Amino acid sequence: MEPPRQPRDMQGLLRFAIEGTASEDRTTVTSMTEERRRWLEEALRGLSVDVVAEISKSLNILNPDRVESPEEDPGEMEEALEMITDFVDSMDTANDFHKIGGFFILIPCLNSPHDGVRWRCCQLIGTITQNNPYCQQQVLKEDLLSILLKMLENDDCEEARVKALYAISCLTRECAEAQDAFVNCDGFSSLLRALQSSVGKLKIKASFMLTCLCNEDPSFKDTLCNMGFVEQFVALLQRDHDSTHEHLLAALLALTQGHPPSIEECRRSEFLLRELLDNRIELIKDRDECLEEAEYCRTLLSVIFKEDIVEDR
Repeated sequence: MEPPRQPRDMQGLLRFAIEGTASEDRTTVTSMTEERRRWLEEALRGLSVDVVAEISKSLNILNPDRVESPEEDPGEMEEALEMITDFVDSMDTANDFHKIGGFFILIPCLNSPHDGVRWRCCQLIGTITQNNPYCQQQVLKEDLLSILLKMLENDDCEEARVKALYAISCLTRECAEAQDAFVNCDGFSSLLRALQSSVGKLKIKASFMLTCLCNEDPSFKDTLCNMGFVEQFVALLQRDHDSTHEHLLAALLALTQGHPPSIEECRRSEFLLRELLDNRIELIKDRDECLEEAEYCRTLLSVIFKEDIVEDR
């Protein structure tokens, strides 16, 4: 069993303390073991680390010539990206990462011949942009969105495609400027193709992003309906039940709520959507892990087929 990773800030130390005591009986007071005392002392000393200096060391490892060389061993570069990603989980540190010039590594890493470097760079971009307006704006200025969309579409590495979509989702979350850029890059077509892929994680992340976009800006619903997203969701839901369906249903619900054109599309007789939703509820009714999925089905029935249900009664 590997020892726990040493925390680098107070948030990390708190997380360690919670995880380390999760299995303890809190009604019993016990003395701290010598091993735990030594580890805690080491962790506290580690909190004085110079974050900027540590990030700078990692940036030196990730110089563009090395990152883009097929002959280089990617192990140290992957570790450097992971180190930076750990640090920039804090919004302030993420902002500092840009201010010290750290963004110079992003494009070379995205273009690296090493799969592990590419997908870890996407992970880094997602981390620094998630709920961070400053870094969202800076990433947009670097024109990374177009590169990420190309990776989503064409990268040979499945994990890189998944992480590229994660980064795109974080970049566009509650950022109108990023959403406009996404639309201008024909991003919805990329999401449609992600839904059509055989990769379950891509379907889930595409569904989640579509749900967020519909909730944040309902004006997107006209575009999605006209592009055939309703038909795509229904077609996917008609396949054998799997873990992606909960997320597909959530996205379909977000698209249809308050949007008559999508509701009308769902009511097309050839879709047999009412029967599909009724059958799905019956299929998963005794499965605790599917409670949310069943609720999505019931809500969709209410939203789309409300008049029919009233007439049946």
